[in-house]
Amino acid sequence: MVNIRNFIIVSILFFTMASAASDLAFQSDGNGFYSFDTGVIQGALRADGESQGIPTFMDKETGIELAYGKTNPGILSFYRLFTTNHRFGDSARSWPKTAKVLPDGAVEIVWPAREEHPFTMTAVYRWKSSTILDLVTTVKAESDLPKFEVFLSSYFNSNFKSYIYIKPTLHGSEKPFFLPVEVNPFIAGTYLAFPRDRQSCQIIFDGRWEYEPHPVHFSVGKFFEYPLCVKRDIPNGITIAMMSKTEDCFAVEMPYDMTPPDGIAGHNSLYLSLFGEDIDAGQTVKAQTRLVVGRKLDEARILDCYRQFLDENQ
Repeated sequence: MVNIRNFIIVSILFFTMASAASDLAFQSDGNGFYSFDTGVIQGALRADGESQGIPTFMDKETGIELAYGKTNPGILSFYRLFTTNHRFGDSARSWPKTAKVLPDGAVEIVWPAREEHPFTMTAVYRWKSSTILDLVTTVKAESDLPKFEVFLSSYFNSNFKSYIYIKPTLHGSEKPFFLPVEVNPFIAGTYLAFPRDRQSCQIIFDGRWEYEPHPVHFSVGKFFEYPLCVKRDIPNGITIAMMSKTEDCFAVEMPYDMTPPDGIAGHNSLYLSLFGEDIDAGQTVKAQTRLVVGRKLDEARILDCYRQFLDENQ
């Protein structure tokens, strides 16, 4: 009797865990789109020949689309890639790639090395829970890549306001804090960069952002404490936290908030500059990124989420 009871308990646990894993799995539609429905967030990851990213990312309780437009690359899209004073084409989104669903329900996308970009890049998207999406970016260099950068982009709907967790300054705050990213005359007309340190500033201004098409003018004011940024839809009570490890990310970039928006503020974007280090031929490097969605994510809870992220990715 005991053995039968134990068998029943184990069977129930197994099927419960399998059901939960299934709920977090991506499903291929066979045409380069991978849908998901976590019970909280519903949408699709795109990895076809034309683009890449998460163009649909809907909050199921409210029905609000959190990404910026279905024709936009959306959230966690691989955009520009650089080495010192050099850009590899305009965007990785349309580069040749393969994609598949892994046995655990994650999606793996591979951009093989080509003459135009001498490295293989692999991205694995995995839902860790109904509100936590992890992304692991791996790059294997075929030749030396000085101060290599993966510029990871996300575009959110216009309801969201931006915040960045910054370092204390010599003549200002004594503790790190979440800074609202609001317009002022000093930064108007430029995108904003929050680097890790002075060395990271040098990477941003080494000439890589001066190439056509669509060069970018950045303003730099403060350093981040962690690569931890927040988007808040205050009227609807929705918060998104985007984070990476300090050693994996050398800058966070975004437009300022402004009402009514100008051509900068209306971009609704958020970027993580991954790596920022010299990668030798044959070397493989990896960066961890996490997105967390929630309704009761105050600043203390967001910092708890970040510590949890670090603990899980030692």
